[in-house]
Amino acid sequence: MNEKNVDLAGALADVRRAYRLLHAYHRRLCDLLQVTEEFLAERGFEFERWAPINVARIPQSTKPFFRPEQWAWDLTPVYQVECIWRGSNNGTHYKVHIHAIADTGYDDSCDGEPDPTRFRDVEMAASELRIGLYRTRAKRPDWSSAWEQLSRITNRKNGTEHKVRVGEEEYTHRYFDVNLAELGNEASVKEKLLLPLDQWRLIGA
Repeated sequence: MNEKNVDLAGALADVRRAYRLLHAYHRRLCDLLQVTEEFLAERGFEFERWAPINVARIPQSTKPFFRPEQWAWDLTPVYQVECIWRGSNNGTHYKVHIHAIADTGYDDSCDGEPDPTRFRDVEMAASELRIGLYRTRAKRPDWSSAWEQLSRITNRKNGTEHKVRVGEEEYTHRYFDVNLAELGNEASVKEKLLLPLDQWRLIGA
């Protein structure tokens, strides 16, 4: 247990403020993803799954989360989270991956539990959505094999389309980032997030 001499009452007041601010962030993120869900559902997409990408698991009720071998970091499953949708149109199959990243200053390069005191300065970091778009006309898409190839493309995150082949079938991928600070109103959400998703669907149809 950390025994540093701190103003515990003041520190705990900061914790309460932080949780309230965090709730506001989560509420905004939920609303943004719900708008995306409704937009995609209207176009025939189905929600496939969501999962945290900054922790290995969500703590389970049958195993105490507070034991020394457990990371406190495991309590941050929405610090980085992935949502996936799937759809099809006129023989083309699609995947939409959205990673919500609360803090690009995150650094997991050290051994053991991530240490936020070593993360990049908050003013130098950002909060963003990272969008991965996939499509193919394969009758039975093998997304995993396609991803094995796509993940090896060094410039795959440059915003342009990249193509790979699995057997005789072609798979197309595009990746782009959107700073959450740029999604402050309905018009910007439509322009920077929803319209690119729709254009991707229409190009492949």
